[in-house]
Amino acid sequence: MKKPSELFKRLALATLFLGALAGTQAEASIIYTVNETITGPLNGVAGNPLQTNSVIGSITTDGTIGFLHAANITSWNLNLIDGNNSAYSINLTNSNSLISVDFGSVLNANATDLFFDFTGTGAIGFQASSPGAGSGYHYWCLSQNWYGCLNGNSIAPGNVYVGNPGDDLVVAATGTQGQVGNSPLNPPSTPSSVPEPASLALLGLGIAGLGFSRRKKA
Repeated sequence: MKKPSELFKRLALATLFLGALAGTQAEASIIYTVNETITGPLNGVAGNPLQTNSVIGSITTDGTIGFLHAANITSWNLNLIDGNNSAYSINLTNSNSLISVDFGSVLNANATDLFFDFTGTGAIGFQASSPGAGSGYHYWCLSQNWYGCLNGNSIAPGNVYVGNPGDDLVVAATGTQGQVGNSPLNPPSTPSSVPEPASLALLGLGIAGLGFSRRKKA
């Protein structure tokens, strides 16, 4: 009776250990890379010069997989880069900015990447704490079917209400520049290459030659 009892204890301890380990992994924070660059007419007005803005940095979550909300985002470090006038660029962190909008279930994550679902209804936005939400200053807003931001990807490193060349709001509308479906916020810079048939044939010949060489030595 002692041996089965001892085995049972060991199995129970192992189960508890694995459960604790799984729980720790589920609660571990995840740092996601953000790399978005969009180009469009200044303030979306036809005839304005083209402006390129970027959001480059990271967003850290509590490890939740699936739909995310403000409560799941623990910190961020986002560089809003004005490609035409660096004076308007700004770095947003959780110490000088806030999540100014969190509506619907459109921001989602897997183990390695963050996504925004442009087929849904909702928005997520990061904005400088001063002057604050709704001011038009220093924000990045991803939106779909929400009145506060134009549908798509909006980047405004400066102030969109200045009314002079300092206006630097650029929007990639839904359906353009990768704002399609459930889109990654760190899209691959180049598509993964598929070996051409000729390359595959050369690889096959090389492997066959290696096998023949080894057989000859044997």
